[in-house]
Amino acid sequence: MGIIYGYLTVVVASCHIRAQCGLIFPSVVLTRYVYSVSQITIETPRGVSLSGTFTRPVDCRDAAVIFSHSFLSDRHASGMFDSLGRALRRAGYATLTFDYSGHGASGDEIITFDPLIEDFRSASGWLADQGFARQICVGHEFGAAVALRSRPPAVQTYVLVSPVLGPLSYDWNLVFSDVQLSDLEHHGVTTVPDDSESVRQQFTISKRTLADMSMVSGEKALRGLSVPVLITHDSFDEETGLLDRTRDVFHLLPDGSLVEMTAAPDGIAGEYTPVDGVPVIDEAVDRALAASGSAHLPVLTDVAAKWASRWVPVSR
Repeated sequence: MGIIYGYLTVVVASCHIRAQCGLIFPSVVLTRYVYSVSQITIETPRGVSLSGTFTRPVDCRDAAVIFSHSFLSDRHASGMFDSLGRALRRAGYATLTFDYSGHGASGDEIITFDPLIEDFRSASGWLADQGFARQICVGHEFGAAVALRSRPPAVQTYVLVSPVLGPLSYDWNLVFSDVQLSDLEHHGVTTVPDDSESVRQQFTISKRTLADMSMVSGEKALRGLSVPVLITHDSFDEETGLLDRTRDVFHLLPDGSLVEMTAAPDGIAGEYTPVDGVPVIDEAVDRALAASGSAHLPVLTDVAAKWASRWVPVSR
């Protein structure tokens, strides 16, 4: 475990005068915040080890955020979970990011919903065992569906970023090579290179993986859920059809839930789930970014921190 010291810059409304030159500047106060960082291992009931990072502000008591990344990603979610984690820790929450089995530094696994659901329950249980029984889940894309289906008792609200809440149609011939498709047909499994900065070199998927990605049931994920849900979408989700899937299941959201449009995160162009397996094209990127920029939408970090403080306020 390491102790990390950080500084939060706060601009104060009052001004001071620098007498020697007669200029007026805003006063800047550096506020130090301190938190501990632990690299952890969580054992699942089936014996697969999960690798994670637990970060705790020194004055945090029992409120924590647990992150659920998407398929073929890792605990960083291309940096999005890193920025969200920083914002939520500044708001006073501990954070737990972890790699699902078959991802990142965690143990090997064929990637399907069922083992990942067990992974999330194990991670939430580990967090509760550390004294953090009031949890907020932040889930991204397919990771949102995994977390919703897990339903750990400690999670008191969800922040779902571009969630997949309905079926998506893919042309797998545009996604996989002929060799990969042949492996799936004859052996039932194949590998996909991990070209991110992760320590993992490849993912292992099966025919079941493709079915899980294609046939997500929003009704199955949301039916009977009793805690409030914040769903955020950006302009890319209108291009991919994810916003339409949310509209289809909006009536199933629990009381107090909210759907909000946010500005597209930096670097999102290569990270979203395309419809029909068609990669992003320049026209779609330009259209989505223009829509996001013209709308003066709030940023995801601010929206998430506000929602967290509303439903799971920090106890200091």
